[in-house]
Amino acid sequence: MRIKSTVWHWLAAGSLCAGLLCGMGLEGNAQVGAPITDGQFVTAMVLVLAAVLFMRLGFAAQKQEEKAGPRAHRQPENTVKAGKRKVG
Repeated sequence: MRIKSTVWHWLAAGSLCAGLLCGMGLEGNAQVGAPITDGQFVTAMVLVLAAVLFMRLGFAAQKQEEKAGPRAHRQPENTVKAGKRKVG
């Protein structure tokens, strides 16, 4: 089972929001004169870079979904459908 492109895009959006929130916290620390630790900076950068990775994976998955075309979710033609039979 493959992960759909929208899932990758949502992961990218969530990761980017979390990374930007961490970055805003760093900026607030810098304004009040508090020290910025390496761990805080690395966390913010990893989240932003993960967002870029997830977005690239989302575009790759979207390209494969478009390449697969509408045949990916067709119902097989040789199956018996229960709704067309009449009992009696």
